[in-house]
Amino acid sequence: MIDSVTLKKKKLIIVIASIFIVMVFSACDKNDSLEAVTSEQVSSEKISNLMKKESKELLMKNSSEFASNSKNFQIEAETYQSAKGRLELDIRVSKPKTYMKNVIISGILTKNAFDFLYTPDLLITNILIKDSFSDKEVSKQYTISPSIKSPGGISTGRSFNLFPEATFENASKKLHVVYMKVSWVDQKDRNHTEYIWKKIVIKHPEDFS
Repeated sequence: MIDSVTLKKKKLIIVIASIFIVMVFSACDKNDSLEAVTSEQVSSEKISNLMKKESKELLMKNSSEFASNSKNFQIEAETYQSAKGRLELDIRVSKPKTYMKNVIISGILTKNAFDFLYTPDLLITNILIKDSFSDKEVSKQYTISPSIKSPGGISTGRSFNLFPEATFENASKKLHVVYMKVSWVDQKDRNHTEYIWKKIVIKHPEDFS
């Protein structure tokens, strides 16, 4: 028979073992949470740095370095007011004259836009999709060519809040031009980049009907 002392010892060992297991799992949970938070912070910092770098590149360029047109594609910029009263700005690359894979579009508004747009920066871009180009389906959606029917063009846009005292009519008239960068890869995997400026076309509800 097992005496009472031995039984008590066994019970004590079981209790200690149980506490140890709980502590191990708790530590694992905390580590997993910390890793998740750290991963989110790294991802957020990476996005922020990428956007800042793209903005800085465009802002550092002299306006004379931007061409008014491209021989490789057509590019347009337009603005309109959303149903919620925001100022929308869209940029579209279309009618390619050559094969353009993994098209990245970035545009920057002139600094006077800070007078009426409630925003920390003036960048419009689809650069965040760049990390997904390893996926063939994603890459296909961002590839245009004279021989490709769909997609017929690549667009990027951004929605801006206006200051309370600003109106779309007045703000849109002050948004004269946007300075843009278009990057792509050709069929031989060579990188290409062009810098273009365009006047921003103002669209009204009747233009969409």
